[in-house]
Amino acid sequence: MPIDYITVGKKIRSIRKRKGLSQLQLADMVEVSPPYISCVENGVKNASIETLVRIANALQVSIDELLDDNLENELIASPRAFEVVLSDCNEYEKRVLLDMVSSMKKAMRDNSEYWPRRKK
Repeated sequence: MPIDYITVGKKIRSIRKRKGLSQLQLADMVEVSPPYISCVENGVKNASIETLVRIANALQVSIDELLDDNLENELIASPRAFEVVLSDCNEYEKRVLLDMVSSMKKAMRDNSEYWPRRKK
């Protein structure tokens, strides 16, 4: 499946704006021109993987956050997905959720013989 660069560009724009950065500021951080950032955000130009990594680093996000809408395998749970779920939780809620997830993980592993085997 080809990468949907329009969606990637929209994601970059959204994150950039959320971080309060202008296209000029992001361009300076990534060492490209502001018009290039505009073209990437609008899906006019396809950024190389090296440029996408530099953009992700400048925006302080993982590369999977920029590309996650392009993934076909919905079973992949990125660390970012967990971060989003926990982002509005207070410390008490985080502790309870951690305890619950730890208990569920142990139960799943203790009862793994009942789960269908994954093909390798």
